[in-house]
Amino acid sequence: MGRQRPTRGDDSIFRRPDSEVTTRPMGLVIPPDRDQSSLSLTLTNEQINSVPLLLGVIKQMGIRDMIDAHVTPHGAWQGASVGTVVSVWLCHILAERDHRLVAVRDWVAERIQTFNTLLDLPLRDTDCTDDRLANVLTMLGDAPTQARLDAALLQQWVRVYRLPIETMRLDSTSVSVYHDPSAPESLLHQGHSKDHRPDLRQFKAMLATLDPLGLPLVCQPVAGHRADDGLYVPAYEAATAALGTAKVLVVGDSKMGALATRGHMVAGGSCYLCAYRPPSATEELATWREQALTRSATWQCLETVDPKTGEVLKEVVLDAWEREQTWTHPVTQARSTWSERVLVARSSTYQAGLRRRREQTLARLTEDLRKLWQPPGRGRKRYRSRAVLERTVAEQVARAGLSGVVQTTVAEDPLPDGTTRWIVAAVWVNLAAWQALVERLGWQVYVTNTTQKQYTAPALVASYHQQVLQERGFSRLKTRHLHIRPVYLRHENRIAGLLWLLCLALRVLTLTEYRLRTALAERGEELMGLNPASRTQSTSHPTTERVLSAFTPITLTTIGTEGHYDHHVTPLNATQRHILALLELPDDLYERLASHSTNFVLHLRE
Repeated sequence: MGRQRPTRGDDSIFRRPDSEVTTRPMGLVIPPDRDQSSLSLTLTNEQINSVPLLLGVIKQMGIRDMIDAHVTPHGAWQGASVGTVVSVWLCHILAERDHRLVAVRDWVAERIQTFNTLLDLPLRDTDCTDDRLANVLTMLGDAPTQARLDAALLQQWVRVYRLPIETMRLDSTSVSVYHDPSAPESLLHQGHSKDHRPDLRQFKAMLATLDPLGLPLVCQPVAGHRADDGLYVPAYEAATAALGTAKVLVVGDSKMGALATRGHMVAGGSCYLCAYRPPSATEELATWREQALTRSATWQCLETVDPKTGEVLKEVVLDAWEREQTWTHPVTQARSTWSERVLVARSSTYQAGLRRRREQTLARLTEDLRKLWQPPGRGRKRYRSRAVLERTVAEQVARAGLSGVVQTTVAEDPLPDGTTRWIVAAVWVNLAAWQALVERLGWQVYVTNTTQKQYTAPALVASYHQQVLQERGFSRLKTRHLHIRPVYLRHENRIAGLLWLLCLALRVLTLTEYRLRTALAERGEELMGLNPASRTQSTSHPTTERVLSAFTPITLTTIGTEGHYDHHVTPLNATQRHILALLELPDDLYERLASHSTNFVLHLRE
């Protein structure tokens, strides 16, 4: 017979000998004269994860103190201050990726021990009710209050973290909402949607950011039906006021190229760089492009590396011309005159993309023209006049933008019934004209009032191509982490307050990421353990989102009996301690949540 398998009822083989049983002290304090068998234990867990880290970063940035200094609540306000409520709400937004007001109270109640310990004040869950948070948004939605907070926070961060302030960018995005129709002067209107939802109402967010970290300077809510051209001057004035200086290079797209916008920036003491594509200057742009083709000996080469593929991208740049510009302020009648440089550049990648599109257009056009020699039938017109056929062919070629490239020959074709028709007998491509067309693809024109001593032409074009920094901020604000959509608010001042609050959360993400990368570069180190698929992979460019995810799961466990409580925190690993060191946060940031007693300890078996 085989060896009999023991049953579960015979638990002697599953239980270690008494000599091997180990005990672990849990630190629960009880009186030494009490019978341990009569005690009733309570066990609670708080999933704290990245909350202590976020509170530490927010405290370092001075957000709580600045808000308390510049925001005055109404006279009946009681409990935690506005700065404290905003700090806790920021933790919820960044940790849970959820800006709903109704979800904050329960979330805080589940972590009340953590907040009370780290904030060093008796926080109540009623301090974070949806009504109180709505009042906070009303206060934060006030435009003068936002301006004071932006200036105080940004000037402090520039001084403390030694941020570069040479370049800032201006651009806008749209935020679609599902609200009902509103008044004509409302913030919510239908307009050109960058979310590809023209059926929905929207509001626009005009954002000014600071290179090279993409730190938001100001974020202004604008009515959704307004054109972008008139938004640049107010955003520029607000950003320079918040930054405390106008001696910056302002970078924007072609909508910033209006003469009045450029004149405002010159009068304010700033430099500008923008794409130049006004509809009224088509012939002027074509002239600059033709002259650039004749001056190939003076082209300068600009090479950049694609951050996604690692491919080297080549671009030719020509610092072509200088011209005088004059603008008169419409109110003060002050006259500004400056010298403007015109830069012409051609990107090989952009040119290749346009060439592929033209090749596809050429293939479709050739196929359509060859159908004109087929016999008459349903859906095919019979051309009895040569002039009509030639005019039809010329219109199709011009509509495709291939005039002079596609050549055709028409001929008279007799039919069996004794009549004749005109057909396209041959279609071919003029290779010389095609090559000339390709040479004229991919050219971009930029204008700037900087001098060659300040910025070379390749440096300016490279700076313009860093628009991805601001687009990344838009991505974080709308989809990746902060999820501003959908908006669960109706009052417009609260919508403006929510936009400012989420912009503040974006500043926390951006500045934390900048500090991490700067610290790694200064130490010559890399951060390991952020990629869950490969814990041994290291990086010198961590994202804040990955860093916050690295603090999951961390639990604060509370064991209590009859008024005696003890707290324990999940030990941090090497990656988490490395992150705290890079951010200059205390090593015991998490350990200070745990408390141990030196009195009699209740021992629990493992």
